[in-house]
Amino acid sequence: MATELEMTPKISGIILAAGLSTRMGEPKQLLPFGDHTIIETVTDNLLGSKFDEIIIVIGHEAEKIRKKIQHKAVKIVFNPDYQQGMLTSAQCGVQSISESTDAFALTLVDQPFLTPDLIDMVIGAYTQTHLGIALPSYNCHRGHPVIFDRRYAADILMLDSDSDGVRSLFRKYAADIHYVIVNTDRVLRDIDYREDYEQALQESTNRQIK
Repeated sequence: MATELEMTPKISGIILAAGLSTRMGEPKQLLPFGDHTIIETVTDNLLGSKFDEIIIVIGHEAEKIRKKIQHKAVKIVFNPDYQQGMLTSAQCGVQSISESTDAFALTLVDQPFLTPDLIDMVIGAYTQTHLGIALPSYNCHRGHPVIFDRRYAADILMLDSDSDGVRSLFRKYAADIHYVIVNTDRVLRDIDYREDYEQALQESTNRQIK
């Protein structure tokens, strides 16, 4: 009989951190956040969760970002096609998962409020369900991280720029999605614009004061 340890799937967490940050006007990965930068905060949140490995896909300002995270227990991969959009980074990350990985999760670099406890809620739900995709939902809106069974790697690698990216899988495989209901919008919130960043900084400061 298989032990509980043997039955627990190994899940790789992939951070998509290669973007140009055109709406921000500067690399948001390197923006200060608390005592660190956004990329460091997001990386530490994933490292504090139950993922079995962390893969960080870099591209724009690659060397500056690499210096911030190279001392951490992560696998850093460079996406040479990062200027072609996020889908190429997702594909680069999926190609880099370990052979022993049973599932993988896609996360965004601009979600510093996605804390280990929220990540672990989705991981726990994924391990309990028989479905192949698990993702958090707040007020009927899909959030991150999104965990996929490894069998979906081939689907993601076959997507092209004319598709709706990874989101197209949510329509194609709607019956295979387990929605994890959460009571916070932290699974939705990202930082695209300067005002998003300033609000996130203020909220982070308020939480530290409390």
